[in-house]
Amino acid sequence: MPAKYRVEEFFSHIDMGFLNRRLAISALGSLREEFIARQKPGGDHMTRLGNDHLLVTMLIDICSEVGVPSLAEALTLGKPRVVFMSTERLDPCPEIRTSDRVTQGVHLEFDYGKPVVIAYHTSHIVSDTGKMVLNDGYTDGYREAIIGLLHDKGDRFEIEPIVMGAPFIDHPRNNAKGGSQAVWGGYDYGEILAEDIAEFSKIRQVTTADADEWMTTMQRTPEAYVKASIAQLLSEPTKKDWGGEENDHFSSNVTVAERRRTAAFLLKGPSRFEEMTPAMCGKNGDQIYRLTRAGADVSVVQHSHLIGTAVRETLRAMVVTPGHPKFFCVMDGQVTYRLLKAYGLLT
Repeated sequence: MPAKYRVEEFFSHIDMGFLNRRLAISALGSLREEFIARQKPGGDHMTRLGNDHLLVTMLIDICSEVGVPSLAEALTLGKPRVVFMSTERLDPCPEIRTSDRVTQGVHLEFDYGKPVVIAYHTSHIVSDTGKMVLNDGYTDGYREAIIGLLHDKGDRFEIEPIVMGAPFIDHPRNNAKGGSQAVWGGYDYGEILAEDIAEFSKIRQVTTADADEWMTTMQRTPEAYVKASIAQLLSEPTKKDWGGEENDHFSSNVTVAERRRTAAFLLKGPSRFEEMTPAMCGKNGDQIYRLTRAGADVSVVQHSHLIGTAVRETLRAMVVTPGHPKFFCVMDGQVTYRLLKAYGLLT
């Protein structure tokens, strides 16, 4: 996404492909009567679509207000039934075109001890595009923003979806921010680049000739030095490491889009100088989970080598939810090298 949209505070909506209206209205709780009063009369397509968008917007608002967990968090709570809201990847489901009820896998990077599936009646699919996306799944690059009920069925975790659809930023709340111009950026929205942080912006001025240039340096640059350098750029002291920490560094002096933000950093040095995988982030990604639980506006994962797609997707799933955004940033070894070089901090 262009930088001006990448760093903007958009309301992240759900472009419904699936909607269980009965469950959605029930989930509104005390706002149920307000929705009934606000919806417009009429049964034509556009009126029904407008009422559905209102219903989903109100549902996102109430889930955000009460702080419902992401799916990754819900899977660790040990509850028989819990509401969640997050953006996930689903396995392809060609049966969707021939069956009244289907079950499809949720593509996760960690083993939660038993399968995680989503099961639903296809009669609640509300658009042909929604059917296509659910049919094709994550292998075609699709992600689903989901609000649903997670049930522990003993031999499996089963999701009962309330609403599913594409992450969407074309919403009236975003009109003054250019949301309609960034309409096709919903899938990518939520990730910012290191150079979007004003204190790191000189990265733009530095390039690398080849992989050997940055890898040679980063292989011998300790994690503690990277931590101290980041703290120096943010005009902050470092903190001592301990086993139960949520993050390696927490800052309240990060500037993004001329606004002061908080940022939590997970740092990985060259002790394992290889591409970062989820297995390097603790059991079931608990290090990433603890990082995102810090509540920072920006969650940053940094590593001295490359950072694999699975880590990026896990971070996205834990950070990027419908509603008001939080951001994430991935700084691999090359980006870290360029940062140190840009500010004269190479060892």
